[in-house]
Amino acid sequence: MRPLLVALLVAAVPARGDPAEPAARDLCAPGVRHHGAPVDLDLRGAGIHDAFRLLADAGHVNLVIPDDVTGTVTLHLVRVAWDAAACAIAGVHQLRIDVEGNILVVRRR
Repeated sequence: MRPLLVALLVAAVPARGDPAEPAARDLCAPGVRHHGAPVDLDLRGAGIHDAFRLLADAGHVNLVIPDDVTGTVTLHLVRVAWDAAACAIAGVHQLRIDVEGNILVVRRR
């Protein structure tokens, strides 16, 4: 009976690349509409990790940023959707933000 149980468990977990597994999508792809909660931010020379963490908190999302993503950002935003703000920062730093399940992953292009 154990082999049947193992077979059922294996069948329930989608294989990598399986169509049942949702593909990552680019949060900042052309034409994407941003509907996140509006934020007001005034940052000067802030570390990019800290800026993204603030936006992730505002959007109540999970975030992963590797150590090779570096830089600073200065911005003054009033009532801007948090996801639009994240994409603006990503754009000026040539970064990509992928949505993988319930996690935002920031990476170099």
